[in-house]
Amino acid sequence: MSQAGIAKVTDQILPPDVPLEFVTNSGTATAIANVINILGVGGVTTSAPGSSNTIDINVVTTGFTWNVVTSVSPANPIQLVKQNGYSCQGVSLVTFILPLAPTFGDTFIVASTTSRFQINQNGSQQIQIGNAYSTAGSGNCTSNTVGDFIELVYMGSNLFQSFAPQGTLTLN
Repeated sequence: MSQAGIAKVTDQILPPDVPLEFVTNSGTATAIANVINILGVGGVTTSAPGSSNTIDINVVTTGFTWNVVTSVSPANPIQLVKQNGYSCQGVSLVTFILPLAPTFGDTFIVASTTSRFQINQNGSQQIQIGNAYSTAGSGNCTSNTVGDFIELVYMGSNLFQSFAPQGTLTLN
Protein backbone atom coordinates (compact mmCIF):
# COMPACT_ATOMS: atom_id res chain seq x y z
CA MET A 1 0.00 0.00 0.00
CA SER A 2 1.41 3.35 -0.93
CA GLN A 3 0.73 6.62 0.82
CA ALA A 4 0.75 10.07 -0.65
CA GLY A 5 1.39 13.34 1.16
CA ILE A 6 4.10 15.51 2.63
CA ALA A 7 6.60 13.51 4.61
CA LYS A 8 8.49 16.45 6.07
CA VAL A 9 7.46 20.08 6.54
CA THR A 10 10.25 22.57 6.01
CA ASP A 11 10.46 26.34 5.87
CA GLN A 12 10.66 26.14 2.09
CA ILE A 13 6.98 25.13 1.90
CA LEU A 14 5.85 28.37 3.53
CA PRO A 15 5.25 31.31 1.22
CA PRO A 16 8.10 33.84 1.34
CA ASP A 17 5.84 36.51 2.90
CA VAL A 18 5.24 34.50 6.12
CA PRO A 19 7.48 35.96 8.83
CA LEU A 20 9.67 33.55 10.74
CA GLU A 21 11.64 36.10 12.77
CA PHE A 22 10.30 39.02 14.78
CA VAL A 23 12.59 41.90 15.63
CA THR A 24 12.07 43.73 18.93
CA ASN A 25 13.80 46.62 20.68
CA SER A 26 16.06 44.16 22.48
CA GLY A 27 16.57 41.08 20.34
CA THR A 28 14.99 38.83 17.74
CA ALA A 29 12.42 36.08 18.33
CA THR A 30 12.19 33.10 15.98
CA ALA A 31 8.90 31.25 15.56
CA ILE A 32 8.96 27.65 16.77
CA ALA A 33 6.40 25.35 15.17
CA ASN A 34 4.86 28.48 13.59
CA VAL A 35 4.13 29.94 17.04
CA ILE A 36 5.45 33.16 18.55
CA ASN A 37 4.61 34.02 22.19
CA ILE A 38 3.89 37.64 23.12
CA LEU A 39 3.92 38.00 26.89
CA GLY A 40 3.81 40.97 29.24
CA VAL A 41 6.29 41.58 32.05
CA GLY A 42 5.97 43.78 35.18
CA GLY A 43 2.77 45.90 34.81
CA VAL A 44 2.29 44.87 31.15
CA THR A 45 -0.27 42.27 30.10
CA THR A 46 -1.31 40.98 26.70
CA SER A 47 -4.56 39.52 25.41
CA ALA A 48 -6.04 38.33 22.12
CA PRO A 49 -9.83 38.75 22.13
CA GLY A 50 -11.59 35.80 20.47
CA SER A 51 -10.84 34.93 16.88
CA SER A 52 -9.34 38.31 16.12
CA ASN A 53 -6.11 39.19 14.39
CA THR A 54 -5.42 41.75 17.14
CA ILE A 55 -3.14 41.52 20.16
CA ASP A 56 -3.91 44.00 22.93
CA ILE A 57 -0.96 45.23 25.00
CA ASN A 58 -2.05 46.77 28.30
CA VAL A 59 0.31 48.87 30.42
CA VAL A 60 -0.65 49.44 34.04
CA THR A 61 1.03 52.36 35.78
CA THR A 62 0.26 53.22 39.33
CA GLY A 63 2.37 56.34 39.68
CA PHE A 64 2.94 57.63 43.17
CA THR A 65 0.75 56.99 46.17
CA TRP A 66 0.18 60.31 47.91
CA ASN A 67 -0.10 60.62 51.69
CA VAL A 68 -1.17 63.57 53.83
CA VAL A 69 0.95 63.56 57.00
CA THR A 70 1.27 65.74 60.09
CA SER A 71 3.62 65.77 63.07
CA VAL A 72 1.21 63.48 64.93
CA SER A 73 -0.38 61.32 62.20
CA PRO A 74 1.14 58.86 61.64
CA ALA A 75 3.55 58.84 64.56
CA ASN A 76 6.93 60.45 63.87
CA PRO A 77 9.38 59.60 62.49
CA ILE A 78 7.55 58.42 59.37
CA GLN A 79 9.33 55.68 57.41
CA LEU A 80 9.61 56.75 53.77
CA VAL A 81 8.17 54.16 51.38
CA LYS A 82 9.32 53.95 47.75
CA GLN A 83 7.03 55.39 45.08
CA ASN A 84 5.22 57.45 47.73
CA GLY A 85 4.76 61.19 47.96
CA TYR A 86 4.08 63.00 51.22
CA SER A 87 2.23 66.30 51.73
CA CYS A 88 3.28 67.75 55.10
CA GLN A 89 0.31 69.50 56.65
CA GLY A 90 -0.42 70.87 60.10
CA VAL A 91 1.70 73.37 62.01
CA SER A 92 4.67 71.39 63.41
CA LEU A 93 7.75 69.86 61.79
CA VAL A 94 7.13 66.40 60.23
CA THR A 95 10.06 63.98 60.61
CA PHE A 96 10.87 61.22 58.11
CA ILE A 97 13.50 58.49 58.02
CA LEU A 98 15.07 56.99 54.92
CA PRO A 99 14.58 53.24 54.34
CA LEU A 100 17.28 50.88 55.65
CA ALA A 101 17.52 48.72 52.52
CA PRO A 102 16.55 50.73 49.44
CA THR A 103 16.88 49.41 45.89
CA PHE A 104 18.45 51.36 43.03
CA GLY A 105 15.88 53.76 41.59
CA ASP A 106 13.54 53.85 44.61
CA THR A 107 12.00 57.32 44.57
CA PHE A 108 10.44 59.44 47.33
CA ILE A 109 8.78 62.89 47.22
CA VAL A 110 8.25 65.17 50.22
CA ALA A 111 6.40 68.48 49.95
CA SER A 112 6.05 71.11 52.65
CA THR A 113 2.40 72.07 52.16
CA THR A 114 1.59 73.85 55.45
CA SER A 115 4.36 72.54 57.71
CA ARG A 116 8.09 71.96 57.32
CA PHE A 117 9.85 68.57 57.18
CA GLN A 118 13.09 66.87 58.15
CA ILE A 119 14.47 63.69 56.51
CA ASN A 120 16.84 61.68 58.73
CA GLN A 121 19.35 59.08 57.53
CA ASN A 122 20.46 55.61 58.66
CA GLY A 123 23.97 54.13 58.95
CA SER A 124 26.28 55.62 56.33
CA GLN A 125 23.54 57.05 54.11
CA GLN A 126 23.88 60.49 52.51
CA ILE A 127 21.62 62.96 50.73
CA GLN A 128 23.00 64.94 47.79
CA ILE A 129 21.55 68.22 46.50
CA GLY A 130 23.61 69.56 43.60
CA ASN A 131 27.23 69.40 44.73
CA ALA A 132 26.37 69.48 48.47
CA TYR A 133 26.20 66.38 50.66
CA SER A 134 24.75 65.69 54.09
CA THR A 135 26.96 64.22 56.81
CA ALA A 136 27.19 60.46 56.27
CA GLY A 137 25.07 58.55 58.77
CA SER A 138 24.07 61.24 61.24
CA GLY A 139 23.00 63.86 58.72
CA ASN A 140 19.61 65.02 57.52
CA CYS A 141 17.80 67.32 55.11
CA THR A 142 15.55 69.99 56.61
CA SER A 143 13.10 72.32 54.92
CA ASN A 144 13.24 75.90 56.12
CA THR A 145 10.04 77.34 54.66
CA VAL A 146 6.55 76.21 53.77
CA GLY A 147 6.51 75.34 50.07
CA ASP A 148 9.83 73.46 50.08
CA PHE A 149 9.87 70.30 47.96
CA ILE A 150 12.32 67.43 47.39
CA GLU A 151 12.36 64.33 45.22
CA LEU A 152 14.96 61.78 46.30
CA VAL A 153 16.14 58.86 44.17
CA TYR A 154 18.33 56.10 45.58
CA MET A 155 21.42 55.85 43.36
CA GLY A 156 23.21 53.02 45.18
CA SER A 157 26.21 53.14 47.55
CA ASN A 158 24.03 54.68 50.32
CA LEU A 159 23.44 57.84 48.24
CA PHE A 160 20.04 59.50 47.82
CA GLN A 161 20.24 62.12 45.10
CA SER A 162 17.80 65.02 44.87
CA PHE A 163 16.16 65.89 41.58
CA ALA A 164 14.41 69.24 41.17
CA PRO A 165 14.52 70.43 44.80
CA GLN A 166 12.62 73.61 45.45
CA GLY A 167 12.82 76.13 48.24
CA THR A 168 15.31 76.50 51.05
CA LEU A 169 16.65 73.11 52.09
CA THR A 170 19.50 72.61 54.55
CA LEU A 171 21.81 69.61 54.58
CA ASN A 172 23.37 68.76 57.94
